Amino acid sequence: MVISTDGDFPELGVMPEFVVGITGHRDIAINDIDGVRDQLRMTLRNIANMIRHMPIRVATGLAEGADTLAAEVALELGLGVVAVLPMPRDHYINDFEGEARTRYEKLLADDRIHVLEIPLAEGLTSDDMSKQSARDGQYLLLGDYLRRRSNLLVAIWDGVDANLVGGTSDVVMRYLSDGLGEKPIKVKQEEHQAEICGNILAWIPARRQKSPGGELPSDASYLISNANYDCYWQDEAIPDFVLTRWAGFDEFYAERHSDRGANLPGYGLSEAGDGATTSVAHGLDAEFIRADQIARYYQARSHKLFALFGLLAASMGLAFLIYAKLLASKFLLIIYVALFAAGFLGFRYSHRQHLHSKHLAYRAFAETLRVQFFLILSGAGARYNPRRILALTSVDQFHRFEWLQDAIRIAEPLVYFGHCEKGDALNVVQTRWIGDQLGYFEKKRHLLHQQHQRLETIKVGLLVGSVIGALALIFFKKTLIHLEMMGYDSKAWLVFFMGLLPLWVAVWELYQGKMATRELLWQYANQSRYFHAANRGIEQAANLEDGHKIIRDLADKALIEIYMWSVHRFHREHEPPAAG
Repeated sequence: MVISTDGDFPELGVMPEFVVGITGHRDIAINDIDGVRDQLRMTLRNIANMIRHMPIRVATGLAEGADTLAAEVALELGLGVVAVLPMPRDHYINDFEGEARTRYEKLLADDRIHVLEIPLAEGLTSDDMSKQSARDGQYLLLGDYLRRRSNLLVAIWDGVDANLVGGTSDVVMRYLSDGLGEKPIKVKQEEHQAEICGNILAWIPARRQKSPGGELPSDASYLISNANYDCYWQDEAIPDFVLTRWAGFDEFYAERHSDRGANLPGYGLSEAGDGATTSVAHGLDAEFIRADQIARYYQARSHKLFALFGLLAASMGLAFLIYAKLLASKFLLIIYVALFAAGFLGFRYSHRQHLHSKHLAYRAFAETLRVQFFLILSGAGARYNPRRILALTSVDQFHRFEWLQDAIRIAEPLVYFGHCEKGDALNVVQTRWIGDQLGYFEKKRHLLHQQHQRLETIKVGLLVGSVIGALALIFFKKTLIHLEMMGYDSKAWLVFFMGLLPLWVAVWELYQGKMATRELLWQYANQSRYFHAANRGIEQAANLEDGHKIIRDLADKALIEIYMWSVHRFHREHEPPAAG
C-alpha cells in the first residue's frame, strides 16, 4: 500500500502539478557542494518564474547527497517537496547512517514534505530486502517513476556514464530516451536545435568524492532529447518550443481550476464494484471528468459559431438573391454588408479565442486519460507509453496542443501494480471500457449514417427540382412571364428558388464540413471495428498476459484514431505553414 503523510493528499501523479524530479550522486565532492546549491537555487527559481499558475513540486528520493540537498533548497524557496522513497521506510532507513541519517529523519519529520513510499515489487518480501539485487530493483522503480512523471529532471551529475542500473547516469539516459531501452546518441546542437523537443534535463555538474574525474563545466546547462528520443543535444538555455509547451501546461492548470464547463454533467470512468478503489483510479477519474467538461464547453461554443457562420452565409446569399432577382434595393445591400461584417468579426473572435483548437486539445487529453485509466486498472500499463503515440502522430506539434506532452504525465502512477484484483481485471476492462465504448461508437455511427443519408436525399431532391425548373424555363417561359405572384412574374420567382435551393445545400455542406461529419463517421466506424475485435479477443484470451497484449494494442489504435482525427480537424481550420 502506498503511504502518504497527509491523508487528504492524493498520490503524486493524479493531479496537475509541474514536477521537477531530482537525481544525483550521494557523494558530491565537498568543494562542489556550495556551487551545486547555488546552481540548484538558480534553476528552481527560473522554473518558479516561468510557471505562474501551477504548483511546482520537487520530487526526490531523499537519498544522501543530491536528493537531500535539493529538498533543502526547495524548502528554502518555498516550493512543494514530495519524498518518493524507493521502498518502505522501515527498509530504506538501513541505507543511512551517521549525519546522513539525522538529516534524512529531520526531513521526513518536516510537515512541508509529503512522503510517498514505493511498495515492494510484486513477489518480494521483507526478507528479500537484505539482498542487494532486491534493493537495486526498488531503486530502478524510483528511477522509472521520475522518468515518467518529471516535467523537468534535474541531474546533479559528473557526466560519466557509470553503467550502473538505477544509478544517476542510468536515470539520465532513461529519461532522455523516455525508457525506450536504448541509450540516445549525443549530437551537435546546431544539427537538431530546430527540432520538436522530447524530454529536457537540467544538468548541474558535480564531481564525486571517490572519483573526482577531470574538469567539469562551471555552469548548469540543459540536455534535450528529440521527439523520437533517439538522440539528444546540449544547450545553455531552454528551447523556445519547451517554453511554449510549459506555458500551455500552465494555462491548462488555470483552465482546469476555472468555471469553464463546471456546470456540465460529469460522466466518470469508474463505477462501484469495478475495482477502481485506489487513489490513482479516483484521481484519474476526476481529471477525466474535468477535461471532458472543458472539451464539451469549447465544443458547444465552437459549434454555435459554426452554426452562426452558416446562418450568416445563408442570410447573405438570400439577401443577394432577392436583390438580384426580385428587389434591387440599397437596403438589401446594406444588410449584405452588415452580415459580412458580422461574419468577419465573429471569425476574428473565434480565431482569438482558439475555441476549436482548445476543444480538440482537451478532447485528445480526455481520451488519453480514459485509455490510461483502463491500462492502469487492467495492469497492462507498465509497458505502455502514451507519449510514444503522441510523438508518432505529431499532434503535439500544433499550436495550442504542445502542452499535451507534459499534461499526460499526470496520469503516471507511482507504480503500475496493485490497482485492481487480477482475477477481475479483464472483466472490468471489457465491461467498463470496451463494451461501453463499443456501444457509444455504434450508436454515433448509426446516427451520423442517418444524417448522411438524409442529406443525400435532400441533395437528390434539389437536383431533380433544379432540372424541373430548367425544363420549365425552356418550355414554359412565356407562360411563366404572364403569371404574377405578389407583383413579380413566375419566371422571376422560379429563378429565385432555383438559386435559393443550391444555396441551402451549399450552406449545409459548409456546416457539415465545419463539423467534420465525414471524419467523425470514419472515426466511429474504425473505432467500432477496433473495439469489436478487442471484445472478441478478450473473450478468447487464454491468460492475463494475452489479455494485456490485446488491451495495449487497443490503446494504440484508440489513441492513434483520436489523435489523427484531431490532426484532420485542425487542418480544416488552419493554413499549412508554407501558406501562412
